[in-house]
Amino acid sequence: MEQMKIFLLGGTGKTGYEVLKQLVDRKYSITALVRNPLGFNLDGIEEAKRQQVTIVKGSALDKDTLEDKMGKCDLVISILGTGTKNEYTEIYSEGGRNILEAMRIKGVKKLITITSGLIDMSDPSTDNFFLNRIIRPNFNKIYYDQTRWETILDDTKDIEWMCVRPTYLTNGDPTGDYRVKERHCPIGGRKIRRSDLADFIIKQISPEPFIYKKPVLAY
Repeated sequence: MEQMKIFLLGGTGKTGYEVLKQLVDRKYSITALVRNPLGFNLDGIEEAKRQQVTIVKGSALDKDTLEDKMGKCDLVISILGTGTKNEYTEIYSEGGRNILEAMRIKGVKKLITITSGLIDMSDPSTDNFFLNRIIRPNFNKIYYDQTRWETILDDTKDIEWMCVRPTYLTNGDPTGDYRVKERHCPIGGRKIRRSDLADFIIKQISPEPFIYKKPVLAY
């Protein structure tokens, strides 16, 4: 049986690299778009499995290059982000528009992307002093662009998208024991390991319970 082909963006970040490693372990074929291939290594992946990964140079903000590098794939996974730098960015919104346009041109119909569990101000489980007065203001520029990206997705009907909203990201081995709630954070949930986020994302490749939805993950 031919390997399913995944086009991955954001594979150089901590979360994206965790997704990459788990995709390899589950025998997917991955094309990873990175800005600097020479600075990107696969040390965390067994040498025998590295042939499953093709590294290509490009950026989601470069529309023509993105389209050229996407090639033929079965779906796109975008783990693009800015880390913890609260600076003005369009990596989610403008990068997202470019991803969607490239998918349309290439005939790719499914997208899995991420934003954050804190951008929905209607979520009663995240309405508290610490989050409202400290965390949200410290990351407001990032959350603003994530919100713009979600607005673009809300208006997108020709691509089957799913937007995962993780809570506070931590490191560690996967537990496999996490909660998922559509749109709002599971009550009392505050964090999720990157490894469990990656596990959930990859499990959505075949099942489709969250198409056009925004699941939030937390313990």
